[in-house]
Amino acid sequence: MANITDYLCSEFDSFDERPLGDVDSLILSWLSYYRLSDEASDARTMRGMTFGELYRMKAFTEATAVAVDEMGARHLLAAVAASPRYDGLRVSNYVEELDEEREKQFSAMTFSFPNGITYVAFRGTDNTLVGWKEDFNLAFEHQLPSQLEAHGYLERVAAQTNGPLYTGGHSKGGNLAIYAAMTCSDETVHRIRAAFSHDGPGFTAEMMASETWSHRAHLIHKTVPNQSVIGMIFDQQDDCTVVSSTETGIMQHNPFSWEIEGCSFKTVDKLDLAAHHVDKSLNDWVAGMSRAEREAFVETLFSIFAAGGEKTFADLGENWATSVPAMLDFAAKLPEETRDSFKSAVGGFFRELAPDISFKGIASSIADSIGMGESAAAQEQTE
Repeated sequence: MANITDYLCSEFDSFDERPLGDVDSLILSWLSYYRLSDEASDARTMRGMTFGELYRMKAFTEATAVAVDEMGARHLLAAVAASPRYDGLRVSNYVEELDEEREKQFSAMTFSFPNGITYVAFRGTDNTLVGWKEDFNLAFEHQLPSQLEAHGYLERVAAQTNGPLYTGGHSKGGNLAIYAAMTCSDETVHRIRAAFSHDGPGFTAEMMASETWSHRAHLIHKTVPNQSVIGMIFDQQDDCTVVSSTETGIMQHNPFSWEIEGCSFKTVDKLDLAAHHVDKSLNDWVAGMSRAEREAFVETLFSIFAAGGEKTFADLGENWATSVPAMLDFAAKLPEETRDSFKSAVGGFFRELAPDISFKGIASSIADSIGMGESAAAQEQTE
């Protein structure tokens, strides 16, 4: 079955002949994951650079934020550079910010086409601990630093451009795009044709209850794979488009697995029944915790991850010989009350996220690991 790369290799209509659609949005959203080298200085300005220029100068760094399907990502770059449909595509206003103190991971690009279309793409979560913690902060915060940054970025681009505006993103990038479209000025929103979220987390009921949201909800185009987990977190919408995927479970988050027929996604009527149950259970579990309990869970979880001094999950994996003992040692020194509530929260998270996996084994491993840490600490004190 065809995917987004095959689409680029077979669909040559210009955007005047066929307007920008969901598949185009997913491609542009995914391009925002690529980091640009320092030499691509014009891409950081409003003037911008053509995609062909960036591709020929090898401006896409090896330190890419793309965490899945590296080979597919490379093929996509070549396909976009060669695509007649994307001929003349310019990349501008590239920004990338990582602020550990404010727990913010933010990056965005603006794509401009010769016919006057402007597409604002927000990057999803990379593999940094800060980026993932910000995602988890959605459980208890309404205005994340990256959401506020996305709002400001969209307004700046709108002030510098004319013509139709689109915005979108994959994963957290989709959440940022929707937030920006729902909170931007009336002047800006009148130019927005669509705001796309591709398997992006949703929003709390409190935020969606605003009058502004209800007036602008028609702009939202949400697509999720048929076994979506990430995109259904806090989701309150009933009208998202469900896409068929060649993968299963959490691996469906990879957009290269989304199936395409002709110019559109291959869709199915509804979410997989088992996935729907997991999503509802996970959302009910989060809703059942107080704000303080959610915040404490997130803080404790990421304090453990950061105990070894690593900045990314890749670093944790590569340096497991030192990072894992540091994490266990940190967990063992937690106050007993914090440790017990944390284990309970972790248990609920894994039980709802992966009900087909033996939770008993996971819970036992967590308990044994922390117990081993306690024993080691006690033995060290004795010696």
